[in-house]
Amino acid sequence: MLKLNRRVAALKPSATMAAEARATELKEAGVDIISLAAGEPDFDTPERIKEAARRALAAGQTKYTPVGGTSRLKQALSVKLKRDNGLDYEPAQVMASAGGKQGAYNVIATLFDEGDEVLIPTPAWVSFAEMVRLSGAQPKLVPAPEAQAFRLTAQDLSAAITPNTRGIILNSPCNPTGAVYRDEHLRALSQVLLKTGMWVLCDDVYEHMNYEGRPRHLFAIEPRLKDHGIVLNSLSKTYAMTGWRIGLVAGPKEIVQAVTRLQGQNSGNPNSIAQAAAIEALSGPQEEVAAMVGEFRKRREFVVDRVRSLPGFSLPSVPDGAFYVFPSVKPLLGAKWKGEPLADGDRVAQMLLDEAQVSMVGGNDFGAPEHVRISYATSIKNLSEAFDRIERVTRKLLGA
Repeated sequence: MLKLNRRVAALKPSATMAAEARATELKEAGVDIISLAAGEPDFDTPERIKEAARRALAAGQTKYTPVGGTSRLKQALSVKLKRDNGLDYEPAQVMASAGGKQGAYNVIATLFDEGDEVLIPTPAWVSFAEMVRLSGAQPKLVPAPEAQAFRLTAQDLSAAITPNTRGIILNSPCNPTGAVYRDEHLRALSQVLLKTGMWVLCDDVYEHMNYEGRPRHLFAIEPRLKDHGIVLNSLSKTYAMTGWRIGLVAGPKEIVQAVTRLQGQNSGNPNSIAQAAAIEALSGPQEEVAAMVGEFRKRREFVVDRVRSLPGFSLPSVPDGAFYVFPSVKPLLGAKWKGEPLADGDRVAQMLLDEAQVSMVGGNDFGAPEHVRISYATSIKNLSEAFDRIERVTRKLLGA
């Protein structure tokens, strides 16, 4: 029998990527699928960024670079952190990775070990817990319930900490819920975190998809946390550069050096042409970002209204950020489909893919099995048609 590494053997596939892959397969087979599963902007990468890549190709910038990125890219990342987040990091304290996912995994693998416990406010991005398990540490899912607008409170944080707790991963705006931690929430959490000395990983990937005014960064609110804090980010969402694979890690110099050593062994440098494009993305005009966020804000309003009108769906609070809504489908659970009751969000998502030809992601692997994640990274026209299809199917299912 084929024997795999025990951690790899236990590894789950990414639920978000699996949902999008199923939708793509059906589309390629000729089925008229509308995808509300994608975790990427539907906008094209701005032309100025693509042109920078063309210039880099023409100039022959096709060789290896330093593992953590070129000096010009590190400088651009440092300037971005000061401009957008009010954080001072020298180039030696930042590095680039092949996408935000690689950066996050390399940091987790560097910081945590057997016997360590890492807190993850839940619902949470599906990969966090699996990355922690791959490091040998244990993820501890700490509920941030819908009644709290999916935000972890200082009281819940305090109650979750044990002698084995070595870190926490905070994601704001949050994938999958769209929840945003405001200044007052971050200030309260920081007072607990300061007492522990645990590592604080801030995933800021959706930082610009923020619709009610941008809060300050946790490390700007409480600078002392920077000594045991890591910034994780990516160009994927902000600049519609998902396929370019450029991530950002910033933190204490000795940690960044250690993460760079790991990256030097498991992949080497990020793509050289993508690095040149990233410098232009970060350093050039930022108007495209504001325009994209403005469009997402319009879609959010449309989607919230439509979801709240769907039979079997519940969305008590309006998400403040990202480009997802995370409604409860509890009223649908127990309804019969193909002779069996719908048991959870994953099954609801499968039913809607089969019956409505609309793809979304069930909430199970996000830690919320009574929910589904709906992405509005598609046009209003597609969203309108998708919700019309969902409504027809759910009305029939519930006899509404």
